[in-house]
Amino acid sequence: MVAYFFPPVGGLGVAGSQRTLKFAKYLDHRWKPVVLTVRESCYESYLLLDPTLLQRVPANVKIIRTGVVRWLTKLLNMKNALRRRSLNGNQAILTTAGREPSIDGSRKSGRYQNLKDSVTSLFDIPDGEIGWFLPAVMAGIRAVKQEGIDAIYATGKPWTAHLIGTALRICTGKPLVVDFRDPWLTNPFRDGSSPFRNRLEAYLERKVVEKANLVVTNTVALRDEFFQRFPQCSRDKFIALPNGFDPDDFAGVIPSGTNRKERLVITHTGFLYGRRDPRCFLEALELLLANERVDRNKIEVVFVGSVELSYNLPDYFKAHGLDQIVTLVPHVPYQKSLEYLSAADMLLLLQPGTETQVPSKLFEYIALGKPILAISPREGATSKLVTEECLGMTAEAESVDAIASVMERLYRDWAHGAMPLGSNGRGREKFNVKTVAGILAQKLNQLVAERANPYSRDAA
Repeated sequence: MVAYFFPPVGGLGVAGSQRTLKFAKYLDHRWKPVVLTVRESCYESYLLLDPTLLQRVPANVKIIRTGVVRWLTKLLNMKNALRRRSLNGNQAILTTAGREPSIDGSRKSGRYQNLKDSVTSLFDIPDGEIGWFLPAVMAGIRAVKQEGIDAIYATGKPWTAHLIGTALRICTGKPLVVDFRDPWLTNPFRDGSSPFRNRLEAYLERKVVEKANLVVTNTVALRDEFFQRFPQCSRDKFIALPNGFDPDDFAGVIPSGTNRKERLVITHTGFLYGRRDPRCFLEALELLLANERVDRNKIEVVFVGSVELSYNLPDYFKAHGLDQIVTLVPHVPYQKSLEYLSAADMLLLLQPGTETQVPSKLFEYIALGKPILAISPREGATSKLVTEECLGMTAEAESVDAIASVMERLYRDWAHGAMPLGSNGRGREKFNVKTVAGILAQKLNQLVAERANPYSRDAA
C-alpha cells in the first residue's frame, strides 16, 4: 500500500491517513498489508502529527518508511549559498520579495522571472513530494521480493504515490490498484499551471489510469467523470468506494443530545482554509440574529481545528458581534474531535466549490447519527449524498440567503423538538468501512486470480 499520508499524520492529512489505515485494518484475513510510506521526520512542518493515531495501526500491518529528497529545497539552498559567496561580503540591496532591483530601481520581472518560475516548477511535477519517488520505488521493489507481495495499492494525492505505484507495476508485473481520493487534473483547488505542465501532468495521469488494473474513486461523481474522460477504458476498470466510518473509533464516544438542551449547538470539525471558508455561514448567522429570527441566547457554534484563512477569524467574530456565540477550538487529537461532535445537536459541513468530492468527515458525522447542515453546491456529490440518504439539509455554498433560510428552518425544528433524525442504523451500514474494505478485498482477490489464470475472465 503506497501511501504518503499514514499515521501519525493528522490535521490536514488525516483524511488520507485514515482511509489507508482503515482499508489496511479491514481487508479480509487473506491479505497482510505492507504500507510503504514516509519517515515521520520527512513530513512537511505544516502537517500536524498525532501520535495517538499510531495506536490504531493493527499489529499485522507492516510499515516501511523511507526518506524524501526535497529537490526544490536543495536547489534553492544551493542557489542561495552560491549567491552569498558571489556577494563576497558586499552589501546587497534586496527588495522585500528577495529580488535584486534593476538599475532604475524596478524589480526584475517579465520573461526572466517567468523563466525562473518555469524552471522551479519542473522540480514540483506532479507535486512537491516528487522527491519521494526514487526512495519509494527502490524500497517498494525490495518489499515485493521480500514480503511476497501479490498486489499493489497506491493512493493519492500526492500524485507522486500513483507514479510510484505505476513504476512498481512496470518493474514487478504485480496488479495495480490506484485510489483517487481527489480529482487530479480537474481538481477545483488546483493552482493555475503553465500549458507545458498541464500537458505533462495530463500525460502522467493518463499513463497511471492505463497501467492500473483497477481505478478506485471515493465518490460516484468522480467515477462517472472518469467514465467520460477515459472512454477508451472499460467501465469495469473503475469503481467508487467511499471513505466510510470505523465503528471502533466511536466505541468510547456516546452520542449526546438525548436530553433537551437550552441552546442549539452546531459544530464543525476540520481544517478551515482556502475555499473552505465559513464566512458565508457566519454572514447568514449574523443576518438571522440581526432580524431576530434566531434567539442569540439559544444558539452556539463551535469550530474545532486549525485555521489558515486570509483574515483573522477571532477578530471577525468580535467585529460582527459573534464572539459570545461562536467558539474557535484549536486543533485537538482525533478522538477528542469526535467528543466535540458527540456533544453537538447539529453537525456543520463546509464543502464549497467542489462537484465531485465528499469530505471524509461526512462519514464521521453519519456514524454519530446527528442531523447535518451541508453547505455545498446543490448539484455536487456532497449535497446529493446528504439529500438522497436523508442525512439533514443542504444550502448552496455561495448564497447567504439560502444558508440563512435553511438555518432558520432547522432552528425552528429544534425549538419545537422536531429536529431531523440524521442517519439511521440500517441506512448507514453501507458506509461502514468494514463493508467498503470488504469490496476492495474482493476486487484484489479477483485481480490476483486473473493474473494467475489470464483466461479466467473470458471463461467466466
